Amino acid sequence: MNGSASTETRPQPPCAVVVSTRNRGSKIGPMIESLLANQQPNFDAVIVDQSDGDETAKVMETYLGDPRVRYVRSPLRGTSRGRNLGISKTSAPIIAITDDDCIVPQDWVEKMREPFDRDAKVGLVFCNVDPVPVELPGFTPHIRFPESRTVTKVEEAWVGARRRLALGAGMAVRRTMLQDVLGFDELLGPGSTFPSAEDNDLAWRSLLRGWRVYEHADTTVIHDGFRSLEELRELIKRDHYAVGGTIAKYLKSGHWGITPVLASWIFRFGMLEPAQDVLAGRKPKGFRRPYMLLRGLAHGLRTPIDTSMVCYREGMWKPAD
Repeated sequence: MNGSASTETRPQPPCAVVVSTRNRGSKIGPMIESLLANQQPNFDAVIVDQSDGDETAKVMETYLGDPRVRYVRSPLRGTSRGRNLGISKTSAPIIAITDDDCIVPQDWVEKMREPFDRDAKVGLVFCNVDPVPVELPGFTPHIRFPESRTVTKVEEAWVGARRRLALGAGMAVRRTMLQDVLGFDELLGPGSTFPSAEDNDLAWRSLLRGWRVYEHADTTVIHDGFRSLEELRELIKRDHYAVGGTIAKYLKSGHWGITPVLASWIFRFGMLEPAQDVLAGRKPKGFRRPYMLLRGLAHGLRTPIDTSMVCYREGMWKPAD
């Protein structure tokens, strides 16, 4: 099963939504239903399925009668590979991206498109990501922008990255920007060598090439991505390793302005927070975070890179003509 059940020829939609999924099964249903409930009727919804089994495929059969839905089964692994593949399956000039465990509001597609319509230099948009409330010990990745703003310089983004990173669970890209930077770096993101930070890396590379990034405080996706305390520990290790691997690309390419991001993460997690624990009479913890950050950095420094594109050579996307 590959593609939409409809053979109807449709004109190019003004926008598309791409979702890369793996082993989500029936849980993907609410996400699809929230997409199809959007007030913008003319868009592609491209679902790239990297699952091991057929459970997700069976769930998707329910939705293939809608001509907007395209289902692509792929043997590739990795969120960035899935997103690049999904984007190649639509010709829409604007592509919104969310995760398979998110719910989007009914005006989300239009809201995410608006900043591109207002400013031809906007290449990427991030929006808020709110957690589903869970009354258990643990954490759901989320972010909320205090106000909408346009970021025009990569140094601005790096200042923000000292405190927090944006989330690809709520983002949109301009196709011409994606072609300019050669897509998501496929060595970054869940399921790949450096399993996170692919979203922020795409923003940073776009800024380096003169595009702008818009932080959209007026629309929000809901993230059903709760992690227990044990899962959270693994997530923290994963994310810090990936951030180290991502920073390595910029250092190898001569973009030394990212150095304060590395220094601030090492200081915060390797010195400041353990010191606060000691002062509060608690056993200091968190040393694994800077350790994983430096491990990822070392791995990245050893990995071949295209310095002109700030992209790992093995991870460079070759978009279809």
